[in-house]
Amino acid sequence: MANKLTIADYIRLAKANPTVEKEFEYFKEYIFNRTLVWEGVKNPKAGGSLHNVAGDSGGWTLWGIAYNHNKEMFKNLDDFKDTTYEEAAAIAYTKYYRAINAFILPLEARLMYFDTAYNMGNNRAIKIMQGCANVPQDGIVGPATREKMLHVTEECLYLARNTTYNNLVRANIKLSKFLKGWLNRSIAIFKI
Repeated sequence: MANKLTIADYIRLAKANPTVEKEFEYFKEYIFNRTLVWEGVKNPKAGGSLHNVAGDSGGWTLWGIAYNHNKEMFKNLDDFKDTTYEEAAAIAYTKYYRAINAFILPLEARLMYFDTAYNMGNNRAIKIMQGCANVPQDGIVGPATREKMLHVTEECLYLARNTTYNNLVRANIKLSKFLKGWLNRSIAIFKI
């Protein structure tokens, strides 16, 4: 794959210029740390929590990064297990937060939007946000979507996210074992 990004690439992108680097520092302090609680990390300084939940397609997960969905950036599973907080934050910031244009939303809605993407994937999160922005839900953050993003509320994202969880379970009953945890995560993020 010609466009394969390495961990070093993600770090470099997160610190591309002073404005981006300042936003990255904000992201680590006020967004990523709060999401990590729901990824099994109580204290980022103490290290990530490596786990593998039966039925989760992501397989081994560390810092909320699923190995099965990100194998291309690691040499092997041992390399993945050595991922540091700074590396994980750079991946999350670049691959999710920046990719979904979370920085455009009102400040109070950014955590909910990012956490939705980190938990459900960028495409679903963008479509949820687009529903709240009253634009076509095509999963693409184009000019029309960016213009309307300024009016998206955290409450709308929260309600639409919970509806999506319930719809996922209705479509696949095997996912019902995750529903309570998903909803608890959504409620906790909303209360921050």
